[in-house]
Amino acid sequence: MKVLYVAGVLSVLLATACLADEPITVSGCAFPGVEGRCVILKTADGRVYNISAAKPSPGIGTYGQIKGILKSRAVSTCMQGQIIDPAAWTQTGQRCPF
Repeated sequence: MKVLYVAGVLSVLLATACLADEPITVSGCAFPGVEGRCVILKTADGRVYNISAAKPSPGIGTYGQIKGILKSRAVSTCMQGQIIDPAAWTQTGQRCPF
């Protein structure tokens, strides 16, 4: 019985650690989301992030870098991409390649 209890506790701890929010830095182009007031970042390799919380607010069609916290279990009305919140946007001056 003790073995099952210990195994259960360890599995919960490991699962929680895997779902923890983590710092992230990514670069890409800011695009409008399918929902109003949503801003999406598309990376060159096709990953999509919800950066609606970015400060300052990214200009649509601009290329930049976002630094923030990737929320592993968050949901949003934007319904697109993984959520980065809080997030800091830095426009880099590069052109969007896509």
